[in-house]
Amino acid sequence: MFSSGNKTTKVFRVIIDIFNVLIGISVVVLAVFTFFNPKENAWMFPLIFMLGGLMNCITGIKHILCDKKVQGIVLQVIAVVLFGITYFTYVAIN
Repeated sequence: MFSSGNKTTKVFRVIIDIFNVLIGISVVVLAVFTFFNPKENAWMFPLIFMLGGLMNCITGIKHILCDKKVQGIVLQVIAVVLFGITYFTYVAIN
């Protein structure tokens, strides 16, 4: 018989996947708008990097919870790098 913890974990993974899809779609839409007119839409670059970092962070948490700890830690490191790029891009634009 299934325990409630297993069911909760599956629901949590599905919610994370839905967030990842929504964040991914928003990153693609922002990137398309940014590259249509990069000079006027340069403020979107930090937002794109921040959303990429958030997506990696959420996916890393999912991997850590699913006993893929090494993959989760690697994704967390990539998320931190993307958050750093977000900061430097914001400073460079302003």
